[in-house]
Amino acid sequence: MIAALLCAALALGARAADADLILRGGKIFLGPGKYAAALAVTGNRISGIGTNAEVLTLKGKATRVIDLKGRAVTPGFHDAHVHLIKGALFVTQADLTGAATIDEIQARVREFSDAHPNEAWVLGRGWDETLLPDVAVATRPVALTDADGHKMWLNSEALRLTGVRPSRDKPLKPDVVRDADGQPTGVFLEDGMKLVTRVIPAPGRAAKLAALRQALARMRESGVTAVDSMPGLVDTPAEEQLALWRELAEKGEATARLLLYGRLEDPAGYAKLKLKARDLPRTRVLLPGVKGFVDGVIGDRTAALLAPYFDAPETRGEPRQWTSTLYGAVRAAHKEGLQVALHAVGDRAVRLALDACERSAAATKAEGVVLPAYPCRIEHAELLDAEDAPRFAKWRTGASMQPSHMTFNTQADNYYPNRLGERVQRAFAWRSLEEAGALLAFGTDWPVAPLHPRNGLYAAVTRLTLDGKPVRGWVPDQRISLESAVSHYTADPWTLAGHGDEIGDLRLGRIADLVVFDRDLFKMPVKDLLKAEVDVTIFDGRVVFERQQ
Repeated sequence: MIAALLCAALALGARAADADLILRGGKIFLGPGKYAAALAVTGNRISGIGTNAEVLTLKGKATRVIDLKGRAVTPGFHDAHVHLIKGALFVTQADLTGAATIDEIQARVREFSDAHPNEAWVLGRGWDETLLPDVAVATRPVALTDADGHKMWLNSEALRLTGVRPSRDKPLKPDVVRDADGQPTGVFLEDGMKLVTRVIPAPGRAAKLAALRQALARMRESGVTAVDSMPGLVDTPAEEQLALWRELAEKGEATARLLLYGRLEDPAGYAKLKLKARDLPRTRVLLPGVKGFVDGVIGDRTAALLAPYFDAPETRGEPRQWTSTLYGAVRAAHKEGLQVALHAVGDRAVRLALDACERSAAATKAEGVVLPAYPCRIEHAELLDAEDAPRFAKWRTGASMQPSHMTFNTQADNYYPNRLGERVQRAFAWRSLEEAGALLAFGTDWPVAPLHPRNGLYAAVTRLTLDGKPVRGWVPDQRISLESAVSHYTADPWTLAGHGDEIGDLRLGRIADLVVFDRDLFKMPVKDLLKAEVDVTIFDGRVVFERQQ
């Protein structure tokens, strides 16, 4: 078998002296149950796979050889759901991730404020939604976004600048949280956040470019070689993101692949933008489709459920778009030949999304429009009714999921059992979806969760909190293998994007995006996954990161 692989490599035109890079003496992950000891790269393609002796025949005088010493090599990680500019700018803001108490939130904000005395606003992100901040920073306005990005808290100065006043309207608009007297509390949900962002000074182009450079550095350090940038409720337009990325690409600084999604509300505008991007290198920048919202999040009870919330039986969350309007929006995007990504967290929202996608894809194909291999993808799908799992495979709808969401909220006790009751057993149903034949594409929702893929791998394999609770794992029947988790984080997002025949796994002729870890991931205890570090990141055949030893 190995000899056959080597012959195939030579048939590609790679001679012994042609290899630019050889990795030897390791555990190279070729797919579930398949490994090799060595791999060669020529140009930006994999040109040899096999034993150490076989691959070393491709070594030339200028070939660099990396001795893996038993370390694991995987494909480059493809984060299937990030908010690129938000994440980039988050690197420059107060980081509240993991703060377990209000006192700790206050301390971090004040420390950041003292270190940035000339900033007009104090901005931060990542506070646990179960902890309501109460931060005073002199007279400067403060705006803090929570961990899942669907809620903001403002201090009194920031609230004054929004112009929001007391209200006696009944019922009160839920996106602006008020007390019993109609006074705004400083908490803004979902679309209400637009009232805040419109008064926060927007960062200039130079600031966004600098932030993107920091984000790319973090990607390299994390082994992330591709990201799907999804529009949030409030976000930088796709056209501006593309222009910023183009500038970095022209300078050779774009050391990751960008899959840029637009808004479902404007498929025609996005289709025009896609035409403008035709000159960009294939597989470096892709514009696959558009994204829309069907519901919100479980933490704020804005996710749409089939049955009422366990702790609030008066509500089950209302969809942001109903069946008729959602179908029309999906249909308009499909007519442009675009893939549609739908944010759907609750089981009711997932069902609505599947209904609209199935109906639209069938009608559009009947008209002769060529659709992507996967016409739709459901973003998050955190709560799933058992009847809907088989529909993903049947209608070629991808499940874009973020395992680390299950563990990032330290106060939620493994994903809101108080909100969902017994239905919490159906949350993050990775194994059920696998067994139903669904395509899973893993990501982080960065900056909602850390960009490093080890958190997601740990969550998918152990279903434990970051501090190792509960001992047996939460709903252990839904755990998946590490090999499956790595595949969902590397090969499957590229299949969902329609380029799985060229990139995403380690085969001869594939584009060489690779990650070398500091240990053998597939041999170590799974509870130690959180300790794994990236030693080397290879992007497009070139070493772009090496960890200082």
